[in-house]
Amino acid sequence: MIINDTTVKNVQQKRFPHAIIIGVKKAGTRALLEFLRLNPAIKAPGPEVHFFDKNFDKGFDWY
Repeated sequence: MIINDTTVKNVQQKRFPHAIIIGVKKAGTRALLEFLRLNPAIKAPGPEVHFFDKNFDKGFDWY
């Protein structure tokens, strides 16, 4: 794709998160996530993504 001064295209770019919340069961990680979601500047995924324990073999493109 060539973009010059006369052509403007919206390109969606994948980005890795700036922070990852990791914790064991019953450690309060869900509560922390819910408190962070109260801030409109913080975007959080829906349900837990389980990337490292269930989906790591799918690779970073899946994430």
